Amino acid sequence: MNLDEYFKLLGLTKPEQPDLAFLHQYVARHMALFTFNNLAVLLREPMPLDTPSLLEKVVRRGAGGYCFEHNKIACEALTHLGYSTRIVVGRVLNNYVRPVPRTHRITLVDIAAESYLVDVGFGPACPVAPIAVNAQAPQQAGQEYYQIKALANHEYDLVLEKADGPFILYRFDLGQYSDADCAVGHFYSHKHPDAVFVNNLVVSKKTAKETVALTNHRLTHRTQSQELTTTIDSGTALFKVLTQTFALNIEQEICQFLFERYIAPKLAGNESSAGVVSGR
Repeated sequence: MNLDEYFKLLGLTKPEQPDLAFLHQYVARHMALFTFNNLAVLLREPMPLDTPSLLEKVVRRGAGGYCFEHNKIACEALTHLGYSTRIVVGRVLNNYVRPVPRTHRITLVDIAAESYLVDVGFGPACPVAPIAVNAQAPQQAGQEYYQIKALANHEYDLVLEKADGPFILYRFDLGQYSDADCAVGHFYSHKHPDAVFVNNLVVSKKTAKETVALTNHRLTHRTQSQELTTTIDSGTALFKVLTQTFALNIEQEICQFLFERYIAPKLAGNESSAGVVSGR
């Protein structure tokens, strides 16, 4: 599979010139079609970051992935179309400012005099539209509003406007980053024993109208009018959710393993998943 076949699968035609309208379509369609998940991390599968491997895994096989996979595809795809792109690697905060490594890949896209944050790999909290870096007011993306707030030290926070107040998702700067920086963050995210992705099962899919997210034993389905949460209490239930709700091709035996290894202990200990906003 190549990038042109990828755009065909998304139902998108190359624009005559790079513009914001196409960028909105691209973000929404990628996120609606492919799941955010860390199954490969938990199953200890090889996770190469070269573009052919990512197109094979995420796109052709429909296996999904996490930020270093989704946002690498996005950056390569938009560059292929002539957009001015650059890599950014940020620190995931989830509203708790503390020293953390740079473990989230993002793409910045320059159009005319504005830069836009393009993120298709941040799970259920991910904006389903580009977010202008320099806009002063909150910007709507699907059901939610986001704002990028400039800090005094030349850093920026991506903030999700929630009912109980602003929630800082991650922090980034406009330094020069490369695939080498992403390789370091990727290695930490899927190999370090304390990394969130190494210790939790996270799967989600998001459109402008609904978000479906699985974090360990909690499955949440949110629309504009309601939010429903159910508990995954068996390997069979996990198999049903992964294959039917998220349309992933996975064997029941593997779901049983994932349930016993990662979900059952949390159910037994009644551990909360509320703090894992993005799966990080």
